[in-house]
Amino acid sequence: MKSRVLFVDDEENVLRGLNRMLRKMRDKWDMAFAHDGEEALALLKTGSADVVVTDMRMPKMDGAQLLDQVRKLHPGSVRIILSGYASEESVMRTVGPAHQYLAKPCDADTVINTVERALALRKLLRSDELRSLVSGIDTLPTPPQIYIKLLKEFESANASAASLAEIISNDIGMAAQTLKLTNSAYFGLATEVTSTLQAVQLLGFDTVKALVLVAGVYGKFLGGRDSVIAMERLSQRSVGVGALAQAICEAESLDKRIADQACCAGMMSHVGTLLLIATWPTRFQRAMDRIDREGIGLVEAERREFGASHAEIGAYLLGVWGFNDPIVEAVAYHHEPGRCACHEVNALAALHAAQFLIRQEDGSEHDDTEKPQELDYEYLAGIGMTDHIPKWRKIASGIEQRGTK
Repeated sequence: MKSRVLFVDDEENVLRGLNRMLRKMRDKWDMAFAHDGEEALALLKTGSADVVVTDMRMPKMDGAQLLDQVRKLHPGSVRIILSGYASEESVMRTVGPAHQYLAKPCDADTVINTVERALALRKLLRSDELRSLVSGIDTLPTPPQIYIKLLKEFESANASAASLAEIISNDIGMAAQTLKLTNSAYFGLATEVTSTLQAVQLLGFDTVKALVLVAGVYGKFLGGRDSVIAMERLSQRSVGVGALAQAICEAESLDKRIADQACCAGMMSHVGTLLLIATWPTRFQRAMDRIDREGIGLVEAERREFGASHAEIGAYLLGVWGFNDPIVEAVAYHHEPGRCACHEVNALAALHAAQFLIRQEDGSEHDDTEKPQELDYEYLAGIGMTDHIPKWRKIASGIEQRGTK
């Protein structure tokens, strides 16, 4: 069955150009073209689209308004802005409704690769309910304490890029949204930004403040006390996992790009857990209860309760937000690296080892959100790394000691 892709632009020549340059995809995509938001919504009434790609600046209903409606009516659709209009205000308005922002002019390969990747990521989540849940989320929840701390820092005379980045990096929801926007096509960066310090330096105080106060990206999490505590603990641990994954890559003399990807993937590795705790706290606890009651592991318990694991949910979310393939891949398979087709020493290998070794060092194997899991020795043997585990364990000990200072 063909995937349905809807393109929206008020300029007829743009639609004709898209139709012409994407002709080779007709065997794979069922493409529809609309001249404005109202026509697009009418087409969607005849059947939802897997992906909606729209211009930003259109009469009556602009791209952000259209995608906001798509999010509400068809939450399972991946939403992409393709526009040459890139004022800061317009981009800020797309942070919630749009998963990705592509800048015109945009060649056929970029459009095709972006859409194809979005379609491939849908396969990670077989449940329509979960796909709709993840695609319908505009911002990740943030514990109130973190939110308040960030706002206070903005008002401090001693505020700096480093101090803001430190606060943001200690919350995986904030870090995900900051990196998402920094890596959007609007900024036209030649290199990928993988650290929150880089992001704050490039975005500047005013833009980051706009994200918090205007766009509402870092909205307060209105959950119960237990959920807030679990989220804060998870955020802190994810920072440690990212630091250890990066250190492992450096110890193996891997390229800096790979080390940065490993750090980013570590910080984002449990964004799926964050989403489950915030959205379904009762069901999440029920999944945790299954572990002891049914004698199964964390991943299997989540799959039985939700139809997918936190790793798959998190990877899907990061994928539709435009994170690159190695980061999405590492998050998707960090508990089950043997399922990944790529068997080499990379960000995934470092993250798999890091998330296991951090739990041993900080005692979190006894934590309800992180039940015990063994290292995949068969996978590590396949990439020739089993002899390196003692060295990694020493690095983990150093990371944990550094993190408790």
